[in-house]
Amino acid sequence: MTGRQDSVPKRQRQSLRFTRVRLENWRNFREAEVRLGKRAFLVGANASGKSNFLDALRFLRDIARPEGGLSSALAQPGRGSFKNVRCLFARRPSTLTIDVDVGDDSDLTLWSYTLVLQQHGGVRGGPVTVEKEIVKHRGVLTLDETRPDKTDDWLSWTQTKLEQVQQNRDFRELAEFFTSIRYLHVVPQIVRDARRWIVASEDPYGGDLLRRIKETPKKSREPRLRRLRDALKLAVPQFEDLELKDDADGRPHLYAAFRHWRVHPTQQDETLLSDGTLRLLGFLWSITEKGGPLLLEEPELSLHDAVVRQLPAMITKAQRLSGRQVIASTHSEALLNALGIAADEVHRITVSDNGSAIETAADNPLIRDQVEKAGWSLGQAVLPLTQPEGIDRLGSLSVVAD
Repeated sequence: MTGRQDSVPKRQRQSLRFTRVRLENWRNFREAEVRLGKRAFLVGANASGKSNFLDALRFLRDIARPEGGLSSALAQPGRGSFKNVRCLFARRPSTLTIDVDVGDDSDLTLWSYTLVLQQHGGVRGGPVTVEKEIVKHRGVLTLDETRPDKTDDWLSWTQTKLEQVQQNRDFRELAEFFTSIRYLHVVPQIVRDARRWIVASEDPYGGDLLRRIKETPKKSREPRLRRLRDALKLAVPQFEDLELKDDADGRPHLYAAFRHWRVHPTQQDETLLSDGTLRLLGFLWSITEKGGPLLLEEPELSLHDAVVRQLPAMITKAQRLSGRQVIASTHSEALLNALGIAADEVHRITVSDNGSAIETAADNPLIRDQVEKAGWSLGQAVLPLTQPEGIDRLGSLSVVAD
């Protein structure tokens, strides 16, 4: 049943990354598989499944977290139930599967984890059971749990071993890797809301950004803020300085100074900063944090194309310090046209009557020929393939009542 790994070597958690993801009957995806590098950019039409792909990785994080578990993960906002995350295109088998490899540069399959779920008895609204849970370490079985066809104790199969600290000790490194995943989609209005910083849990929309900066030890915080200042001086006109200060109630605020005709720069706190400046701040701070994979939703939002073209390079430079994998959804041609992006880092989500699938740009002969032989940029070659069929007719439709 298990093959205990008594001498699993300790390593820096942030050096681990997802190297392969396979989904069956997860949301949009009836069946999809993709191999991932240190950077990965997901492209596709609206509602094709970019966010749902990221959510599969968040789902593993929510199961593994100490305050989480399978039941809690399914109940999270945006999921709500097994019915809501099971693919509408599903046929047979009717189970839901998330299957991943986790590794590093020296071993791409250091860990493998497979989770297969089912609605108990096929009854809608009934408890969700773990049909299979498999863990391998360097190809050797560490955990192999398969629910028997008949059992009087089906309730014991409503929890994963991943979420149980007494059961996951042989693969604790993998569990900690899952808990280290962070999802970020900065919403400027939430960053500006002073009430959000006291929320104890992680806020995927940036409400905890100022608190995270404040809680970073000063020895690490100051060099990182200095790097943010240097970046903002290039990206934001008239920007001069950036500092973190507490107000009278002990709440942290970011103050940016801008040059003008007066002798002393004018300071503005985060409530007055532009959406683009706040999103860039959140992006820059997060890519330099040490941790597991960073999942980003459209990091190009509110940013000038000239800035967007620099985001991949900034990710690569930050990874030398943080080591964290970055997986981002995007619609931006400017981002895909950035120097240094390779075709095996761009993954196109396609949609058919059988659900969504994932194709790596490097595996598409048409894209390869357009880039390698015709000299097209990746953005020029890939993004037209993501647009909905017949989209050119959208502008001719009347949306005003006659």
